[in-house]
Amino acid sequence: MRKHKLIELRKIIEERIGSLKEEVEIATNVKLNPLYIADRKDEIEFVRWTATLVDSILNRDDEHKQIQVGTTKMRLELADCIEFESILQTRVEELNLKLKESNNLRESDILINEVDTLESILGRLADLKYGNRVRAMEIAEANHDFRRAIRLRKQINNLQDLESEISAQIQN
Repeated sequence: MRKHKLIELRKIIEERIGSLKEEVEIATNVKLNPLYIADRKDEIEFVRWTATLVDSILNRDDEHKQIQVGTTKMRLELADCIEFESILQTRVEELNLKLKESNNLRESDILINEVDTLESILGRLADLKYGNRVRAMEIAEANHDFRRAIRLRKQINNLQDLESEISAQIQN
């Protein structure tokens, strides 16, 4: 059975939080630069925020999902992913505006770190959504199996079309 992409992303996020905590502990023990440690602690908070966001989307009342009776699980999953991506992209845009207005070097570093963190999470989600198909398509092309490559490319395009359709429905 397929796992919801946001559930998979949540596991990746938890692993990242654990890794960052270890990094902070080690850096603290060996007395590395306090700014480095502060950056890692900030990153933990940014990543925790995304984990909370994923949880809120996944744990919504069943009312929201029951309204969409007859909707396939794939469409619901895509809608959840689109909502998550939209929130993160909006946050990235806000942070970039703050960055343009910032005159403080430390504040700019924090904003850049948060933007990088959020964009990395968006990239991981894209990889979860398309990665297997893209890799399979690249392998098929390398093996000169162009029929399979074309079929996989069509699947990716269909998935992107479905995402566009769902995104348009969400916005209305």
